[in-house]
Amino acid sequence: MTADDRLEIRRSLEERLEDFASREFSLSAEYCPDENEYASRVYDLHVSVSLRERESRMAARVQAALRRLADPQYGVCRECGEDIGLPRLKANPIAEYCVGCQSDRETRPRAA
Repeated sequence: MTADDRLEIRRSLEERLEDFASREFSLSAEYCPDENEYASRVYDLHVSVSLRERESRMAARVQAALRRLADPQYGVCRECGEDIGLPRLKANPIAEYCVGCQSDRETRPRAA
């Protein structure tokens, strides 16, 4: 991976963080005389909170990828130690596993 590739990936990650930071989020379930409308607002609020939590977890993964980018081991699969592949890293710079290992992780049964 060249220095230009790393710079391109860094910019991509930084743009993602800026996107997360620029999104507005409001928590408001104002009084509503209609019970159905109020229930709808509360539901929308619940969905908004869930999406915000997901974005927060994703932002943490992006920040971790930015820290890993400074490490010479960035782009090496955490499972098998093989190169992840530049096209995969450019498409998904937070990737920590090669395609094969990621596929194995996704098809492996989870512990209960």
